[in-house]
Amino acid sequence: MTAKLLVVDDEPRMAELTADLLRRAGYLVDVAGSGSEALERIRSESPDLMVLDYEMPDMEAPEVLDSLSAGGRIPFPVIILTGARHSSGDQVVGLERGATDFVVKGTDRQVVLARVRSALRERASAPAAVTRGRLQVDASRGEARLGDRVLKLERRPLMMLQLLANRSGEVIGRAELLELVWGSSYRGFDHSLEQAVHQIRRELREPGWIETIRGIGYRFVVQP
Repeated sequence: MTAKLLVVDDEPRMAELTADLLRRAGYLVDVAGSGSEALERIRSESPDLMVLDYEMPDMEAPEVLDSLSAGGRIPFPVIILTGARHSSGDQVVGLERGATDFVVKGTDRQVVLARVRSALRERASAPAAVTRGRLQVDASRGEARLGDRVLKLERRPLMMLQLLANRSGEVIGRAELLELVWGSSYRGFDHSLEQAVHQIRRELREPGWIETIRGIGYRFVVQP
């Protein structure tokens, strides 16, 4: 089945250039000229992936991401495409708000396509749901439960919980977690990792599930 993509950019020429690139690669592409228009399109039909401009007059990318995640996890990959806003701080903000990737405008077209294919591939090959004792995690569906209680987790804490649970009893280093969950071992994401652990523990409401191995990383331990 052909993937449906949504390109969001307030510059018509840039939007059409990106859309044309993706259409030539075989994707079905719709275009929105603002953040608010993108949200309207998504309410009527959710895309398989969105390419989102960072700076737009009505809403910047983080605001769009916040609106999409208001009801829980963003249900599709979002690649932020940016011109001026490409500092490490801007990337951290975008990725923390739920973006999948961050691409600078002017990047080689084949690299952009490779990022799109990678994000779609990751979505299609998400690991099967994991059950460990009373805990059930299915990151591909944005769901986690402890017994009868639903855990309200954002995308990356949910992915991290599933990864840890899938390798129960194994110590996973911080660098590996950053690479597998955030797609980068950049140390600027250390705070994001710690925040994700805090959110997981807060939602679990029970000690012991996630152990901190000082100076190394974390380990998942099944609790009775």
